[in-house]
Amino acid sequence: MFKTYEWMVALRYLKIRSNEGFVTLVALFSLLGIAIGVMVLIVTMSVMNGFREELLSKVIGFNGHMLYQPAGGRMSDYDDAAAKLKQINNVTKVLPIIEGHALATFGSYSVPALVRGVRADDLRQMTLISDNIKVGSLAEYGQGDNDIIIGKRLADKYDLGVGDLVTLVSPRGRITPFGTVPRIANYQIGAIFEVGEYNYDSSYFFMPLKQAQNYFQYGDEAGALEIILTHPDMITEMFDEVEQVTRQFGPGGRLIDWRILNQSFFNALQVERNVMFIILSFIILVAVFNIISTMIMMVKNKTRDVAILRTMGATSGSILRIFFIVGSCIGVLGTMLGTLMGLSIAYNVQSIMDFIEKWTGLSLWEGEIRFLSEVPSIVEPREIMIVVGMALILSFFATLLPAWRAAKLDPVKSMRYE
Repeated sequence: MFKTYEWMVALRYLKIRSNEGFVTLVALFSLLGIAIGVMVLIVTMSVMNGFREELLSKVIGFNGHMLYQPAGGRMSDYDDAAAKLKQINNVTKVLPIIEGHALATFGSYSVPALVRGVRADDLRQMTLISDNIKVGSLAEYGQGDNDIIIGKRLADKYDLGVGDLVTLVSPRGRITPFGTVPRIANYQIGAIFEVGEYNYDSSYFFMPLKQAQNYFQYGDEAGALEIILTHPDMITEMFDEVEQVTRQFGPGGRLIDWRILNQSFFNALQVERNVMFIILSFIILVAVFNIISTMIMMVKNKTRDVAILRTMGATSGSILRIFFIVGSCIGVLGTMLGTLMGLSIAYNVQSIMDFIEKWTGLSLWEGEIRFLSEVPSIVEPREIMIVVGMALILSFFATLLPAWRAAKLDPVKSMRYE
């Protein structure tokens, strides 16, 4: 498609020359503009992907794939119900739980707490918790009468450790002739976990199911059943079958999955991701306009060369292809450079952040605001191809107009004053 002499002429035009310094400078800015746009898009999309996947893994690993809530928020035959659910293919675990809100106090500090009652064996099977115990262990969890497990963020913030006492105050207490008396109980910290999600590490408290039943006055009942599937993506195909079984547990119960529980949050993440892609794409678009201006100036400077080439027998198609090669090379080189820089940053974003924080003293990533303790990054090959393809296509289209104008130059008029 492209002849050898067309490549030779185009590459000569791309060489840096002292008498064409301004055009060369604009061409370099165009190349850097494309590179920066591609780099920013790759890094941003990778971080957004990592952010979503990390949050998704934390949410699913912490809460299960499905949640059955009985009518009235209590069920007494939870063991039989769990056994029936476990008979369904692809249902790996069913955990009876109790969740309630309380006020945790230690010393002069008080913080709101979400207390979750889970059996000792079930908690040990929750790998997100059991594999991330930072202080203490789960060996004696459930054997005492006052066990409790807290998150590392909370422990670090208030200087708590294993063996320290925590007082839980529940507004739902005993009803007396003088009104409702809050229920107060002391618990000893048995272990400290860190899953990497700020809310979980700072506000969740785990205690054995029996203790939660006593504390929240559930008797021998559970508050809900958490259902774990082989894979979270099986929700769609398994939902109807699981729901059919839960109907046997009595009317008024409700089955919900992780998508419903976190729908607004993950929808907001998806909208933000799409908007960021559109906004940052304008960086590439601006760089493409720079390519257009660069090519227009180059065509103007090379008018005499074009006229000579035409008189030597070069066709208008050859002239168009020569300038198309010049502009395309700027776009291709910029895209390649941006892709290399973007991938280098995306694969090492946490190390780069740590280096900048160390030398500047600035805190660039606040876990309290962004939920995760570290900057996540997942590179999706499909998205890289989309970004690269978009940059190349825009660069090629930006080159066509100036190249077409160069091909339409009249050699007679161009050489009239030479």
